[in-house]
Amino acid sequence: MIEPARIQAAIEILDQVRTSLSKDGASADVLIRKYFRTRRYAGSKDRRAVTNLVYQVIRDWGFLSEVTECNIRKMVMLSLPSEMDPAQVFTGQGHAPEILSEEEKQFLALKHERLPHQHLNYPLWLENRLQERFPDDFDAELESLNGRAPFDLRVNLGKANVDEVEALLKAEAIEYRLGEWAETALIISGNPRIVEWEIYQDGLVEIQDEAAQLATQLVGIKPGQQVMDLCAGAGGKTLAAAAYMDNKGQIFAFDNNERRLKDLKPRAKRANARILQGRHVDTAGGKRQNILSEHTARMDRVILDVPCSGSGVWRRNPELKWRLTAESLEKYCRIQKNLITEGWDFVKAGGRMTYMTCSLFHDENEQQITDFLNAHDDANLISYRSVYGGSRKDMDLKTLSSIPECLALSPRSHGTDGFFVAILEKKA
Repeated sequence: MIEPARIQAAIEILDQVRTSLSKDGASADVLIRKYFRTRRYAGSKDRRAVTNLVYQVIRDWGFLSEVTECNIRKMVMLSLPSEMDPAQVFTGQGHAPEILSEEEKQFLALKHERLPHQHLNYPLWLENRLQERFPDDFDAELESLNGRAPFDLRVNLGKANVDEVEALLKAEAIEYRLGEWAETALIISGNPRIVEWEIYQDGLVEIQDEAAQLATQLVGIKPGQQVMDLCAGAGGKTLAAAAYMDNKGQIFAFDNNERRLKDLKPRAKRANARILQGRHVDTAGGKRQNILSEHTARMDRVILDVPCSGSGVWRRNPELKWRLTAESLEKYCRIQKNLITEGWDFVKAGGRMTYMTCSLFHDENEQQITDFLNAHDDANLISYRSVYGGSRKDMDLKTLSSIPECLALSPRSHGTDGFFVAILEKKA
């Protein structure tokens, strides 16, 4: 594909994204895959270039939609590299976008000054929540949230140790560095096709952000325990937990999305995790209660990675910020409150539940823990520092949380996704 044809492809995809955002439809990555599925002539470089432009527009969606009244052609014009002249791209020839109209030429001649919230690419209605999390370095933290996330691997301790995987990476001349905080994290340079790597196919590594690895590390799992992952999804934290257990004990993985949970079985086989039991459970109702009730007060550890706004992963999925509404955030908070109460029933005396979100917002994090502790006098809040073994570089793992015992991470302060962890222990 020539460059103008790539621009036209991005315009067509973004037209679909605009409709999808307004109707809370399919995500951009799904729309991109569907678009190229019927265009086999597009090579990998074409797909990469188009995808990069689509996500550049999505990152700037708030600003671009305001100044263009959500006109996709104009949004793309403003997103082109500075050295690219729109008049040379919008020619109407071949597969290029239609020629610029006089109105579009006049629009491009105007100077578009960004307001602060537009420059930092966040919805204005979330400003107070973001300032509550970042009272000191607001601009710098938001700029980091607009950056690109690194490519993180988790070493599967059930099959290898970090030194062994490092040796294999060096043998293949693959550039990497050790993670800052999680004992299993390796940060890979670039965005490689890891599914083709032998160490991935053999189950020695998994793709997982360092924050998620660290959160699982803080659960404090040991061989022989009974462990429940109540919101397992595709099983990333389930598999990370299993690696600490040496295939001794049991892990029960539950999720209300049967499609996501199906991924767990082949991943567990590749990781040599033989102690997993995955099962689909409904969102609510008698069937869910019947399935889960046999585990009441039996779990040494409960992992509770609850559904949330996803504000901590805006680097990876920038469209989440434009999909979020006050109503959906309120709904997430209700679900979280229900799940933290439900999950507590499965913890045995002396056991622990670790509450996690990939959210930056106080309502989904500190407020949930405060409300829970006020309602449960059989719960103690355990400091993450009492579990954490220290960083690889002898650095202090500082928290951004207003509750000192809880861990709150951010891209700028820790180099990870935005994440929150609270460790709750049931009194014996």
